[in-house]
Amino acid sequence: MKDSYSNFLDEINGKNISFLIGSGASAGIVPTLWIESFSKSFEELLTSAEYDDDQKKVLYYIWFNLWIRKTQILEFEDEPKEVFENYEKFISNLITISNHEGFDKPKRINIFTTNYDSLFELSFDKLASQNRLTFFNDGSRGFLKKYVSSENFYITTSHCGISDGFQRSIPTINLIKLHGSVTWKKNNEKIEMSLENEVFEKLVEDAKSINEMILEMKEDDDPVLGPSDLNKVIDFFDNENIGHSIFDTDLTEDTLREHIDQIYSIAEDELNEFKTSYDSLPIVSPTKQKFSETVFEQHYYQMLRMLSFELEKKNSILIVFGFSFADEHILEIVRRSMVNPFLKIYVIAYNKKSKDMIENALGKGTQIEFIPKFNEEADGSIVNGNFSFLNSLLGGVK
Repeated sequence: MKDSYSNFLDEINGKNISFLIGSGASAGIVPTLWIESFSKSFEELLTSAEYDDDQKKVLYYIWFNLWIRKTQILEFEDEPKEVFENYEKFISNLITISNHEGFDKPKRINIFTTNYDSLFELSFDKLASQNRLTFFNDGSRGFLKKYVSSENFYITTSHCGISDGFQRSIPTINLIKLHGSVTWKKNNEKIEMSLENEVFEKLVEDAKSINEMILEMKEDDDPVLGPSDLNKVIDFFDNENIGHSIFDTDLTEDTLREHIDQIYSIAEDELNEFKTSYDSLPIVSPTKQKFSETVFEQHYYQMLRMLSFELEKKNSILIVFGFSFADEHILEIVRRSMVNPFLKIYVIAYNKKSKDMIENALGKGTQIEFIPKFNEEADGSIVNGNFSFLNSLLGGVK
């Protein structure tokens, strides 16, 4: 590993560095979207013509219950400790890289992420007291009330000393949440950042009510599924083993579809109300349907333009991690940026299968490098492109 990647930091040093981070970074806390037993992603279920509008209301309930509900993370937990440590290590590595930059350009690194969760914010908060001369920028400004705006990302901060005897740029890490956040809400045509999100909390309670209705189903209700299948699906919905895909079971899609119909038949009114509330969440769903509120939609396209501008700059680096390129807008921006001869893209793929899938979507080019190489190590092992691997690259391969 040392021989293959020891020059990685030298290759990105002095460049305009941006990251594109997807759900793979939070795996272990928030499940990935891939459904191993169906050999497809949850995005494909939500966009499939095989499910009608009523069935998709149930799918949205599943999507919220198993994914989005887990993204409101307000404090570091003891388990899974490794995920939190990887986020902290990642941000610490970026601070170190920025501090090694010269004084001829702003010390700025951009993190573009499609994740809704608050793990980056938690890491920023924890590391802020240890790195006082680092500016963590989530695009918000304010005190008692904080509002998000795209113009807040174009800020360069400097330290001039008490006597103004010198001025030096201090590291700035921009966090650009392309698909929204569970910490956002609409406030008078503005995006307010708040840990108190009434829409989110209502959806949590509505989902709990629907969960209870499912668990109260009795045999004498003449269920579509037999008791053993029903118990299997209930376990499927309530699965807490999120270190792996929620769908790593022997449940078939046909069985799931039958159960979806059953759920809708017993919770029709509740699911209709749930979907209405869900549509006001400030997040991009995996259906390619964007924000329903204009203020969020405008911000979304401003952030996409910012990604495009960054990739068009001279001497730009894009490091992709945990991202599948399922978002067509982002895919098109990255593919279009590949005409820039001064851009280099590093894709950290988890395994060979993931690498092939991303390469099929993104295409090939001299500017793209997939790492790791998935060559067999001396001890016979294969290195996976997980968060620890990315941190080893950014920290300097030992």
